[in-house]
Amino acid sequence: MRRIARLPVLSLACALALAAYAGGSALSQPDAPQLLPGARVVEIRGEVVETSCYLRDGSRGEGHRACALTCSKNGGQLAIVEDDTGTLYPLAGATPASDPSAAAREHIAAHVHVRGQLFDRAGLRVLVVDELSRLGP
Repeated sequence: MRRIARLPVLSLACALALAAYAGGSALSQPDAPQLLPGARVVEIRGEVVETSCYLRDGSRGEGHRACALTCSKNGGQLAIVEDDTGTLYPLAGATPASDPSAAAREHIAAHVHVRGQLFDRAGLRVLVVDELSRLGP
């Protein structure tokens, strides 16, 4: 009978130890983004553009910055045009209610390095930004 009584105590001790270990590893990496289901991690270097102006007219660069900022403030979507390939990566939020352009808005028309999560579905792609840093001035 004593053996049976020890089993719940041992189970509880193991569960607490596991919880403490898991909690400790989460605390050691507070800024590590959680990989979302269906995503693959990518690193991209490119320019931040506003998608409608870029797709319609090819507008980009510092000369188009004021227009792109206005379009973005009025609901325009931002994207990254990859330097090497010219591939367009529209930005998406990490959650449905988040602002997809928040991480890149202050870098419109600038060259940036982005580490994020890429989703490909139905022939389209979106990029969720985990880290973004400006390259050069």
